[in-house]
Amino acid sequence: MYIGVDGCSAGWIAVQYGEDGYEDAALYDDIGELWAAHHETAERILIDIPIGLREDSNAKRPCDDAARKKLSPNRHSSVFSVPVRATVYEESYEDAKETQERRTDGSLGVQSWGIAGKIAELDTFLREMEPDAVGTIREAHPEVCFWALNGDSATKYSKTGQPAAAFWERIEILEAIDGAIVENVRGASTDLDAKVGTDDVIDAFVLALTASPITGRLRTLPEEWPEGDRGDPTDELPMEMVYASQSG
Repeated sequence: MYIGVDGCSAGWIAVQYGEDGYEDAALYDDIGELWAAHHETAERILIDIPIGLREDSNAKRPCDDAARKKLSPNRHSSVFSVPVRATVYEESYEDAKETQERRTDGSLGVQSWGIAGKIAELDTFLREMEPDAVGTIREAHPEVCFWALNGDSATKYSKTGQPAAAFWERIEILEAIDGAIVENVRGASTDLDAKVGTDDVIDAFVLALTASPITGRLRTLPEEWPEGDRGDPTDELPMEMVYASQSG
């Protein structure tokens, strides 16, 4: 099985593909519950949450920098700045902002703080609860995946600025890979008995398709690491994003 996971206000939505196509979609309260449901059968689990974190520097993660370059000039802002590890464990925005400023020479944006809880949950899970999950659970960014599956061309329409056009643009990209995508997205959305946004469903689908053999081998950002920067050598979690292209 091949799983794509996106965080949402209700928890984590997971879309599941087999080698022959779409299988199922489900909502989980936490990463532990998701892992318990899929770890025995999942070949890959791609998740739209930063994994490898810096400790005391606001230097851009090389994978984020590479992703922004791929998505420029239209979708680069979808790659948020990732806080340092201590910041994501704070309980308030004010405390997190103070920690970020104390440990780095930068500050903390509201958008980055908005996903801090999810980052901390996954960080704790991979470092303390299930370190063996590292390598099966890997970081991916939906817009990078759409870029790759769209012939190395970033999407035109913003999911917040032009949501209807953005939805059908992304459906068209996915339909070229899975001809039943409209039916599958409709079924997944209808079956999820919770407050889950359309964006969350679509993002989980593109990650699941990327994880599957349908789209070919996985590739990794950054393609080449900057000299002298291999992430934190004391951290077992990789700073990377994966994507796939049907071209091989």
